[in-house]
Amino acid sequence: MADDVLPAQVPDKFTYDYETIRNGGLIFAVVAFLVGLLIILSRRFRCGARKRKRQGEDEEL
Repeated sequence: MADDVLPAQVPDKFTYDYETIRNGGLIFAVVAFLVGLLIILSRRFRCGARKRKRQGEDEEL
């Protein structure tokens, strides 16, 4: 009869708490969105901005 004893049930490794995953994803999306806005609105990263001319360039020709 010792063979009839069932082992203690171990929680399944592949069951997920979908609410926690969804909340983590939303938090990540908000942070990524805000970082993107900061990069776009900052003056440090200007795509296609004109480069300043050097003062000595015209004199060298």
